[in-house]
Parts: sequence; structure tokens; C-alpha cells
Amino acid sequence: MKKSKALPTRGKRTDSRAKKALATANNGRKTSQTENAVDLIRSRIIDLSLKPGTKLDEPLLVKQFKLGRTPAREAINRLVAEGLASIFPNRGGTFVRELDVSEIDQVLMAYQLIETVLAELLRFDDPGLVRDLERIQKRYTNEVHQKSFLGITSVNEEFHLRMHRSIGNGFFYEFAQSTHRHVRRLLVLLYKMEMKEKNLLETQLSINLREHDGIIDAIRRGDRVALNGILPVHARQAQTRLQTILGKKLPALSLGQLVAATM
Repeated sequence: MKKSKALPTRGKRTDSRAKKALATANNGRKTSQTENAVDLIRSRIIDLSLKPGTKLDEPLLVKQFKLGRTPAREAINRLVAEGLASIFPNRGGTFVRELDVSEIDQVLMAYQLIETVLAELLRFDDPGLVRDLERIQKRYTNEVHQKSFLGITSVNEEFHLRMHRSIGNGFFYEFAQSTHRHVRRLLVLLYKMEMKEKNLLETQLSINLREHDGIIDAIRRGDRVALNGILPVHARQAQTRLQTILGKKLPALSLGQLVAATM
């Protein structure tokens, strides 16, 4: 993989963080109590077990998730940094981040942007890329068969980030990673909504599998034109699916209200 060019010194702190994100993806991360706590709580936020607007505090995490106070505190700080939680001093603490309709639109726009750029910049000569994607796709297929929405979105994120990794740009990788985490909450919500409609969920999962196979095939053949055709369309599906279920225009509801409407 080519190393990205050195960036100006004044961006040293951010540069270090971006390089760390890319190195983490390349080498695997060391587990720790804090990492495990972050992974656990992040998963509960993404699968909507911790609903938007839920207060996150140390006593809750210590009691409900059996965490030590220090890992709980550090986990909250990490989730705030990732944008999955927000601090509201006037409300007395930290809460699972809400997304209003304008922010949902922004997340979907960012998702379409990163996948369009990915189609242009993906490195076909990245050694092991096709093999890795095929291996991830097998796990994705298994999660689809089990109808595990958290598993489906987790492996889907891994599938896309493996492609982003080929670009070799730590800053862009970090942006893509953050975007995919927000998109995962929306995708879990979509799957739950689609599950209530006859055959809608099965049809969508089949489309996802087929499009992933098409992406892998385009990369295997080194076909940039085909990749430019399929990746942006694949990314636009989330917005199209929301519009299909909720009407042509997204209603002026927050993510929390949309979650409540599915219960």
C-alpha cells in the first residue's frame, strides 16, 4: 500500500490520529477494558437498544454493563468523540446522540459522497483486496441468513472500510469510518421497518448480496467504469429505502421518534 504524502506540521495532531485510524485497520487493535466497553456500548447504540436520547452516565454503565468506573468514563468520552453521544451540561450529562431530519439527510449525503469518492480512488492493485472482500462476503451472507441486523451492518461496514483502506489516506479513512457508524443506526432502523412489510426485507437483503457480488466482480476485473456505476447506486439505497417506507419526503421527525414509531 502506498503511504500518503506528509502533511503540514500544523496538522500534526490530527495527522497522528488519522494515521492511527488507518494503522488500526491494517494491524488490528489491541483489546482493553476500555476498548471492550466502547465496542459494547457502541453496538447497543447502533442496534437501538440504547435509544436516541438515552442518558449515558457512569452508574448506568457500571450497573447495566458491569463496567469499572474508569472504563465507563473513558468509554463515554470516546463515544462523544465519535459523535454517537453528546454532552448537554444544562440537562445534566451525556446522552445518546439524537439525529433530526436535517442531520439524517446530512449522514446520507456524506455516505453517498464517500462511496462515490471510493469508486474513483480505490486501488485495484491492493494485494489481497479481492480475497479479503470474498472472505468478508461469506460472513456477510451468513449474517443475512440469520437476520442479525447488528451483524449484517457490522460486516457491511467491514466490507466497505476494507475498500477504503486500499486508498491509503488516513484522514479519508477516518471520515469514512465515522460516517459508516452513523449509517449503521439508520440501516438497523430500516431493517426493522422492512421486517414488518411482506417480502420487503427478503427482497432488500437479496439486493444487498447481489450488489456486493457485483462490487467484488468489478474490482476483480479492474473495471473502474463498472465500479463507478454500482458503488454510488449502492450507497443511495439507504435514502431510497427510507423514502419508500416513509413517503417521498422524509417526515420532520428525529431518529428517536422514528424508532418509537417502529415499536
